[in-house]
Amino acid sequence: MYTGFILQGLALGALFVLYARDRWGHLWRGRVWELPVGVVGPAHRALAVVAAVLALPPLTLHLLWACGVTAGLSEGRAADRGGDFYVLEAMYVAFLVAAVAGGVLLAFRRGRALPVAVPLGLAWVGSAAVACWGGWLSLASLGGVEDLADRPTPLMNLAYAGQMLVGLLVAAIGAYCFAERSARAVRRAA
Repeated sequence: MYTGFILQGLALGALFVLYARDRWGHLWRGRVWELPVGVVGPAHRALAVVAAVLALPPLTLHLLWACGVTAGLSEGRAADRGGDFYVLEAMYVAFLVAAVAGGVLLAFRRGRALPVAVPLGLAWVGSAAVACWGGWLSLASLGGVEDLADRPTPLMNLAYAGQMLVGLLVAAIGAYCFAERSARAVRRAA
């Protein structure tokens, strides 16, 4: 039933990657050790540390839920758990880890021999996934759910809000990295 939407999403994603490679590909080249250390380096590192600390509660909750723990889940959500629930919770964990790893690698210039595309890709995909899903689930939890068993619990809301904040912080690190590299490329060309 959703095959058309899945194919459309994959096609749009692939086309965007091709466009981004043509448009900003020069910013993805090089090694992590070549990243410039900017004036706001300490602020950059502070964002990465804050993102890593803020990721701990949602990461822990999603990991527990992926392993079958029902603590913190609404009655309706706990009763409706199936294979897709466990896969989704595991994906939340993977995206949180990817976002934080990408942010830390960029902010602290770790993995110096890695291609820049690796931490940028981790930060880009991870932050987008956790910010969008966390934001959507936070927004949806504000709506009027008539059945009390289906209303998100405070721990569910904490997980959603936490992952949204982590995604936004890591996205800021990635955006700053792109802006910094782009500005240096323009200065070198001038």
